[in-house]
Amino acid sequence: MNPGVICLMVFGGIAVSPFRRFALSSFRRPICYVCRMRIVILLLLICANGSAFAQTCETLGWDAALTRDLNAIKSSAVTRSSQIVSDALYPLGIGVPAALYLAGVLNVFDDRCSASPNAARAGVQIGTTMAAATAITLGLKQAFDRKRPYQAYPDCITNRASDSDPSLPSGHSAGSAALATSLSLVYPQWYVIVPSVGYALWTGFARMNLGMHYITDVMAGYAVGVGTALLVHAVREHLFSVADPLLPDADCTRLGSLSVVPTTNIISLSFGF
Repeated sequence: MNPGVICLMVFGGIAVSPFRRFALSSFRRPICYVCRMRIVILLLLICANGSAFAQTCETLGWDAALTRDLNAIKSSAVTRSSQIVSDALYPLGIGVPAALYLAGVLNVFDDRCSASPNAARAGVQIGTTMAAATAITLGLKQAFDRKRPYQAYPDCITNRASDSDPSLPSGHSAGSAALATSLSLVYPQWYVIVPSVGYALWTGFARMNLGMHYITDVMAGYAVGVGTALLVHAVREHLFSVADPLLPDADCTRLGSLSVVPTTNIISLSFGF
């Protein structure tokens, strides 16, 4: 039974108990009045503590309850896939922009150079997006300082990962959303958009399945990631101007101060200072 109901019954019982006359008469003596107030305060404190402890795993708030339900999925395959998807963010978040940039730069030295400027710029744009989203997320985590679900409800939610920093917003959700949005903006083809968005959604599920986040953390992370990607995309021309020394030019004859001049069988390199 809910402790709040029990407390109401106790206080109601006092009012109608056979001891009511004695209890009321005792209020006429000052010393007993003080004692009576102490008893009332003690009962209120007990009821308040009882109500706090009454929040069992069946009476959690809606966002904690959702994490509890997803965390309770008893499938080793689901848990393992959640761990793989979660652990994949950092290799993907660093590897994708680095691979695009390097592909753009290295293609300067062969006959596929027509695609290199776009690839290198895509790498710079996505890399900047990931770095900005990470910085914003870390700042917001420290500002909100929210406990993770497994920390707030250790008897209800199992910790299946090793993260211990603040919960809000979800860094994995922010990173996956930033990567998916940025890739979709740079390469707006269905075969890029569908797997990218699918990965971001799967990451959000995985973080709740592992007991790391509430749905509100995940949605906040998505908002940070998408917003950051849209902002960087809007100012990309300014970004490319700043990064120009590191980008190949349109006709693939220069990379920063490194000039590439193809001849019959030899590539001549000249450095400008």
